[in-house]
Amino acid sequence: MSRRLFVVAAVVSVLVSSCAPPPPIGKTTLSNYRLITTMRRDQFRSAALLIDLRIDDAGKKYSVTTELYFSGDSVGVYGRGYLGKGTFKGNIIDDVAMIYFSSADEYYTAPLTDRGDIGVGCDTPGEVFLSVLSLLAGKEAVRKNGKIVFPDEHNLEFVTGRFDRTVQVNGDGFPETEKFIDSACGDSIVFDYYMFSREFPFYRTTALLYYNWQKDFRVRGFIREQQYNIAIPDKKFTVDVPPTARRLDSL
Repeated sequence: MSRRLFVVAAVVSVLVSSCAPPPPIGKTTLSNYRLITTMRRDQFRSAALLIDLRIDDAGKKYSVTTELYFSGDSVGVYGRGYLGKGTFKGNIIDDVAMIYFSSADEYYTAPLTDRGDIGVGCDTPGEVFLSVLSLLAGKEAVRKNGKIVFPDEHNLEFVTGRFDRTVQVNGDGFPETEKFIDSACGDSIVFDYYMFSREFPFYRTTALLYYNWQKDFRVRGFIREQQYNIAIPDKKFTVDVPPTARRLDSL
């Protein structure tokens, strides 16, 4: 099973969660949470993040330092460090993902809307990658019995397709921890938030944890820097693949 796509999934998940959490005003914690996340989404224009990833693959440990860029519907990523094939650069534009490994002169590309060779099910990471993107974009929200269920005002529970999702919020409705759990496949994704304020970006992502207890695979990400609504050069979203590069059938 590919490990690299798990790491790419974790990288993109951090970015998407930082930029566009799923969704106006009331007195309850739930209403405040909806208001805050809606305002964040509406005021978001761009983001640039620097992330350190620590990877533990069944006891084999390595790290990746990654730059992430988001503007409109475009995502750019650049990684330095060990990721099976060294330095890589990638993007997601018009729902098509491209990743180029410069040291190996190899690349992989696939439409995110076509799960085909990316794979589905528990044995491939592509399903996690696509599910997390759609979850965080709020495109596959399915509420339990047609409604949101929350046992107490600080833990909002959702059931969304493959993942059970819980958002722990503080008394003002700011999200503190967000969890996506797939008990059948062993996948667990956790986001930690901090630096809450009444002005944009309202809250910031501080860390990400992805792990699969069935495969003994874990990725923890720590965000070193993050900037929002800044001008980002077009080159950050450009991936130049030489004509000599070999296309990979899968990651």
